[in-house]
Amino acid sequence: MKLSEKIGIGGALLSLAIFVLGIYYPLAHNSIDIEYSSETLAVKLGKGKVPKKYSEAAWGKVGAGGYQAAAQWMTANNGKGQPLDEIQKEYLRPHFGDLVDRVDVIYNATLLDEWAAASLRLNFGKSNAQVYGDKIYVKSAYKRGNVKQLILLAHELVHVKQYENLGSLNEFGYEYFKEYERAGQSYRHNIMEREAFEFEAEFAKWLSQELRKPYEKPKVLDLKKDLFENRQLD
Repeated sequence: MKLSEKIGIGGALLSLAIFVLGIYYPLAHNSIDIEYSSETLAVKLGKGKVPKKYSEAAWGKVGAGGYQAAAQWMTANNGKGQPLDEIQKEYLRPHFGDLVDRVDVIYNATLLDEWAAASLRLNFGKSNAQVYGDKIYVKSAYKRGNVKQLILLAHELVHVKQYENLGSLNEFGYEYFKEYERAGQSYRHNIMEREAFEFEAEFAKWLSQELRKPYEKPKVLDLKKDLFENRQLD
């Protein structure tokens, strides 16, 4: 099963990075589309990119601070999370171990797809979920037994695992942005996103095979039934 929607934290983090780099980079540069209104100056990254004169280390430093700031904003602007449910844990635990017991998921979340300050607004498109530390923010409502949402969570758990391996919000933000610049300022080519998308595809294939297997345990039969009944839902 393949997800068609855009997933990830890239847009939010990139917004913060461009905001900081913008102190040094004129907004009127011809690689950026600029729109004026009476209330806001909207800056959209379209065809162009931030110039290559900024080093990978510089991008990393921006990401380190930006990711922490974004995490604080997300906490302040969203409600409390909930643990993964028993269906999600049943199918995610074989791949992530007890990590599934440590994450919180915030559904119906307000995501940081744009970063606004004073009269400056940076817009980088839409995403369906974002990770900040051990919290997964999902734009849609909670859907029990939904295959599509389960695969989305599998993708995001890769980022939680990356965060735990790196040890802090600061280190995750640094590495994510450094790799973003190293990938030619490409969201999909960022090695941290490639890892998540590759696992997402593997998990979707594995899940499809698992759902075809006969189970004897009543609990797993019930979970499997829920997944089958909800597999077509968005």
